[in-house]
Amino acid sequence: MNDMPKSAIDSYKMWIVNSPESWHPTTLDFFYFFVHKIVMISKKERGREWLEKNLREDCPNLSKKDIDKYWELFYHLRDFKTVHKSSTAKLIAKSLHEKELEEARKKYL
Repeated sequence: MNDMPKSAIDSYKMWIVNSPESWHPTTLDFFYFFVHKIVMISKKERGREWLEKNLREDCPNLSKKDIDKYWELFYHLRDFKTVHKSSTAKLIAKSLHEKELEEARKKYL
C-alpha cells in the first residue's frame, strides 16, 4: 500500500481481500468504492505506475492483463469525476435545458 491516503486504505484492503482476479460483481463494487475514495480524498495525481506497483505487491495472483483492465477502469472512473465541469457537458446540459423549455412552451401555448 505504497503512497496511499490513510482514509483509502480500508477500502483498498476490502477490495484486495475479495480476490480481484475473480472479477466478481461484489469485488468490483469494492474496487469502485476504493477509486471513489482515492478520487474524492486525494489531492495527489495517481497514475498507472502507482496502481500497478501496489497491485504487484499486494495481489501476486493478478495477471498483467487484469492489472491493465483495472487501470483502464481506474482511469475512466477518475476522469469521470470532472466530466460535469467540461465545456462539452455544459453545452449538452444547455441544449437539453433549451429543448425542455421549448417542449414546455409548446405544451402551454
